[in-house]
Amino acid sequence: MSSSIHVLEHLFSAEGFTPEQRRLWLVALERLLVPAGVGHESAVLAEKWGRMSALDDGRRVDPRELPVRGESLDVVVEQLLFLMKGAPSGVNLPGLLGAVSAVLASGGGARQEEGLLADEAQSRVVAMVARVVGYDAERSQGFTVWGARAAVLAGLRMAIARQAPTARRKGVPRNLYCFASEAGHEALSEAVETTGIGGYHLIRVRTRKDGAMDPSDLHDKMRAVACGGDVPAYVVATTGSEGACALDDLQELREVADSLTTRHGLRPVHLHADAAWGGLYGVFNDYDFQANPLGFEPLVLEALAHIRTRVRHLHLADSVGLDFRWLGRASYPAGLFLLRDGVDLHSVGLRALETGGALALHAQLRALGLDGHRRLLADVLRSERVIRRGLGLGLSGVSAGAETRRRSGTDQVANQASGLPLEVMTFSGARAPLARPRN
Repeated sequence: MSSSIHVLEHLFSAEGFTPEQRRLWLVALERLLVPAGVGHESAVLAEKWGRMSALDDGRRVDPRELPVRGESLDVVVEQLLFLMKGAPSGVNLPGLLGAVSAVLASGGGARQEEGLLADEAQSRVVAMVARVVGYDAERSQGFTVWGARAAVLAGLRMAIARQAPTARRKGVPRNLYCFASEAGHEALSEAVETTGIGGYHLIRVRTRKDGAMDPSDLHDKMRAVACGGDVPAYVVATTGSEGACALDDLQELREVADSLTTRHGLRPVHLHADAAWGGLYGVFNDYDFQANPLGFEPLVLEALAHIRTRVRHLHLADSVGLDFRWLGRASYPAGLFLLRDGVDLHSVGLRALETGGALALHAQLRALGLDGHRRLLADVLRSERVIRRGLGLGLSGVSAGAETRRRSGTDQVANQASGLPLEVMTFSGARAPLARPRN
């Protein structure tokens, strides 16, 4: 085995980087960032790791057993590369700088009183993204989360607090109901189970031909709940969520929820927009499509304008969940929960959902700016179009030939369109490499 560094002072320092640590860090980082394809396939890494992890007497080291003696950084780096399945295929440099900064600045409790202003970084991120989705940056609040799934849970906690302010002490009432479209993500199913509301209190709403939630069916089902003496509490709109391509009409859903609760004398329903990837398109809300200063080609410009017609109403939602790993190409946990009207979030008990990703997200937002994200999203549309044409896929993500069904003795093309342009649709296995989260 390669010689290990057994002196802990070489690995830990209470006074910042020592010259030796700086050298070791740069060497290790250089190896982690070796371009993909340079001898880092999983099989090669596994063989190399096997050679390096043999003890002096020939016995193998069990990777699931804590070693008695610390291994060298060379071995640790090889294990990391193996677990990463090779060097990264793409690097988000601003986000990486921010993520490393967060680690370097969090070196123990003593740093709490020093230069790391984590709350300030999070406040800046919330304000910047709040303006993108159309919120008042002075009134809104939020925090970074692992992903849009956690934001759905955070939104449900806010809905419970609105309907039952004493729920943290007395428990969740048994008369609360949640609503989501049939195309909605299973994140809400997990949330109702986690909070104790239960799956029986989750009502699925029909979708229209374009895949969006049917407002009339939502109205009917919410009215049935209210007429039965129960309480509609939470509606999750699909606005470009994880694994879904539909964009619900938030303006219609807001009108349905408000009119029904007013008629029945109920507290307002909490409307949450699950906008894992769709929310980022808010950067085009104030883009001049006529002048087109960034020079987008006509097909891309048309697709962007179509998406804007739905995401421009994000400000009508009580809360929004985004995930910059999807189309923002963030290679770190980059979820964000935004609340339109600020309250004391910690009083609701949401601290367990927070992450320390504010510095990384702050670095990315500042480095790319509005125009950088606009160019990034336009590039995603181009990539999706090229991939789909190359694979011969239809709007639903299956081969065009497979979409033909026989109905009443005649062949008709199954109508599986989502209402989105071809290049915006999401489907498994054919997304641009940098357009999906790396979990």
